[in-house]
Amino acid sequence: MSSARTIRQFEQRMAEVLRIRPAEVKEIFRGARPTSIRVNRLLDEETYQDTLRAVHEKAPKAFPADWCEHTFLWPENDGFEDMLELAHQGRVYLQNASSLIPPVALSPRPGEDLLDVAAAPGGKAFHVAARVGNDCRLWLNDGAAPRARKMGELAELYGVRYAELTTHPAQYIDKSLPAESFDRILLDVQCSGEGRIDLRRSSSLKFWSEERIEKYKFLQTKMISAAYKLLRPGGVMVYSTCTLSPEENEFPVSKNLERHKDLTVEPLDFAEPSFLPGVTSWRGMKFDERVKNAVRVAPTDTFEGFFVARLAKAPAES
Repeated sequence: MSSARTIRQFEQRMAEVLRIRPAEVKEIFRGARPTSIRVNRLLDEETYQDTLRAVHEKAPKAFPADWCEHTFLWPENDGFEDMLELAHQGRVYLQNASSLIPPVALSPRPGEDLLDVAAAPGGKAFHVAARVGNDCRLWLNDGAAPRARKMGELAELYGVRYAELTTHPAQYIDKSLPAESFDRILLDVQCSGEGRIDLRRSSSLKFWSEERIEKYKFLQTKMISAAYKLLRPGGVMVYSTCTLSPEENEFPVSKNLERHKDLTVEPLDFAEPSFLPGVTSWRGMKFDERVKNAVRVAPTDTFEGFFVARLAKAPAES
């Protein structure tokens, strides 16, 4: 059971970062949000059209996400068992709408070399592959070998072609892969998971603490720095978390902007009402002004709490 002190700490912290009253926090943090339905564009055309028809028939309240092709937001999860059956066939991928944002922000292009550093269970990497019709050299990595093996099985189910599947720790991945070898890198990192916390459950904050957040921020800073070394000049990296604390979001991004002068933060070219700009200060810390271009997703009836920063590396000087 979470202590009263821990609950107060969490409520105060979330009220500060989301700029709401502490009394509103409990209402907002009430567990898993509805899923979204991404129709697998790697299917053959006939199966794809059949799947579209099935989605319209079996999930009639789902509606298209105008910023994410082949995807439907699904606020009520009507007909969930039917959609789950389609997922088991590799015809749709089910995940919260916030997890759609990083692949869209990455904007992969056909023919590129792409790396997903912490890829398991695979949903974001599979989305990236679908956006370019498998026309890419996709390198999948995850530090946990069992999760990586399962991801490889799912990749086959969803028709995703990948060049490599490795199990390097994210914070040291630059030691194992060749420098400046990727056009785009997705870095969705280990975090404190605040976006998924359900305050209706007495044990919801069992593993949450400000001390844990402090430890994560240094690990995440190393992860960005390691991935940066693998990014080609002119390349793009998307850093994302399912947490909300600035220590795990703006702090590691700002530290890497300070260390790597050829790195900047680009704004996303799509938005939702729950997308908030990154903060430039937090509890005595000052961050690079460019972190305002990052997006913090406030929890809503559709979106889990999330953070996304699109980092661009300057082209090489001619």
